Amino acid sequence: MSGGLILGLGFVLVAAGALLWSFLGGRRGAKTKTPPYLLALAALADGDEEMAVSELKNTVREDSSNVDAYLRLGDLFRRRGDAERAFQLHRELASRPGMPKPQLARIQLALGHDHAALDRPQKALEAFRESARLAPDPGEALRQLLALQERLLDFNAAFETKKEILRRTNRLKSDARELAEYRAAQAESLLEDGDLKTAEKILREARKIDGESPSVRRTWGHLRERMGDYPGAIESWEAILGATRIVDETLFADLERVRFLDGSFSDMEASYQDFLEKSPGHEAASFGLARFLRRKGQIDDALGVTQAGLGQHPGSPALRTLQLVLLLQAGRTAEAETVLNDRLAQELGEAPRKTQSAELPEITS
Repeated sequence: MSGGLILGLGFVLVAAGALLWSFLGGRRGAKTKTPPYLLALAALADGDEEMAVSELKNTVREDSSNVDAYLRLGDLFRRRGDAERAFQLHRELASRPGMPKPQLARIQLALGHDHAALDRPQKALEAFRESARLAPDPGEALRQLLALQERLLDFNAAFETKKEILRRTNRLKSDARELAEYRAAQAESLLEDGDLKTAEKILREARKIDGESPSVRRTWGHLRERMGDYPGAIESWEAILGATRIVDETLFADLERVRFLDGSFSDMEASYQDFLEKSPGHEAASFGLARFLRRKGQIDDALGVTQAGLGQHPGSPALRTLQLVLLLQAGRTAEAETVLNDRLAQELGEAPRKTQSAELPEITS
């Protein structure tokens, strides 16, 4: 069971204990006062922050050794917009001598959040790192460190933190693809900002980790395209088509675009056909090939591909629309009428009036 889940269950149990304490005290007519700490936890469980703040203040007045109460109080101050007050409280806690490492780790984690809220990112990074160093389970501190590094666009530091997270969970080797895809996502962000040089450096690292990852290949193709290396982009994206059946329409759109720029657009027909041989009826590939054949004037062939795609994806809006267009273009108005009426009956829940062939639009291109 994870540390976070244990803490969460403990919080619920303590809050429930506060309610039980109050209930039993009332039943017995006892004068025993419910500890303010328990009242604070019950208020937090109920979402009553006003009462929680009040009872946490009472708690630390009565028992200044209750570190959890101080931490929760500071977190509430920060959440309610008073990050400076939270920082002062957490800093005072950190200065206490003889504090156990697990508690110091929690305090440093809170200080990291305080610094971040006060727009002191470097101080926040230091606090999160210190929390990770001190904590028996540094998972939360590392996740907060990673999130801040990502916000600061410190890609190399974020990558090292990501590796550390995987290493500590014994997943560094088994989840090499995850690490490579994380690096590729960083490169994609750099490409969007126009930093091709850094993106290329990062992507070369990703390819060393897992050069067969579809995400890495996809981003490598984007880089090659941006650098004017259209054959390189085509090679990278064709490798994806050859290795997986899970492909969306954007990859085909990218490939069409680059083949057009490369002067090899006619080769798209073979790309679609090769992919459909191993993935018959694939929605995006069927639509792309049918559209390609329509441009060439091969209407009957395009209809065959469309209908094969509809056999696998009968609800596809793109394929259903293309089927209707192709039927009309082929002059098969009676079939188009039937398809249209069946579709309307399905969508409206009732059969519409019969459409006359003369009312159907003429498609010439």
